Amino acid sequence: VHMGDFFSKQDSTKKPAIIVKRIIELIEDGTLKPGDKLPNEFEIVKQTDISRSSVREALSALEIMNVIQRIPGEGTFVSYSAPSGKSAPRGILEKFLEDTENVNGSFEALEARMALEPSVAVMAARRAEPEQIKKLEGLIADSQRALETNDVQHFLDLDAAFHLGIAEATNNEDIISITEGLLAKADVHMWRRYKEDLGLLGSTIEAHHKILSAIKERDTQKAGFFSEQHLARHIK
Repeated sequence: VHMGDFFSKQDSTKKPAIIVKRIIELIEDGTLKPGDKLPNEFEIVKQTDISRSSVREALSALEIMNVIQRIPGEGTFVSYSAPSGKSAPRGILEKFLEDTENVNGSFEALEARMALEPSVAVMAARRAEPEQIKKLEGLIADSQRALETNDVQHFLDLDAAFHLGIAEATNNEDIISITEGLLAKADVHMWRRYKEDLGLLGSTIEAHHKILSAIKERDTQKAGFFSEQHLARHIK
């Protein structure tokens, strides 16, 4: 199949969802198979007339969902673990994209969180002060109560507050403001249906416990490891 057959011109410049759906369709119908190379960002922009930032956003979403892999210097490929046929995470992805249609840059912000937060947890393990640790303990206890009363809205606010609390425990103003910006862009609320569908709310508390224990023990290695594991597991 010629690369030009994959995409068609679109009149929207703000819909990463169009590209995500198209790539999933091509995988579902067998046109794209594991290991196949996708056209590059510039090619997709040319074929669709969709803005480069939206194309990048779509590719970030697909990479986070493990549907594609970007190999530096080589290009973008369909992942060998990409679900094909009926098992594609189409339902979850589409719902997710409906929620994020108006949140441009949210997936790139999420990628940035995945890259930065483990290092932030490492610094927090070195520098957290007793009252900051106490505050994080309180947020976990409140999360537990919110989950028991099924107050998902409040639970997600507490989730964001916990991640911000770790940034505050670095006692570095720049890290705090970068984290605030990323949390606002990669809004935890946009994961609501995704997390509920996959039953991930309870395991969020468990992960937060592990990260906080590592910070309390001043164990930088564990803090970084559990932070990385937490973000990867809740996305992929």
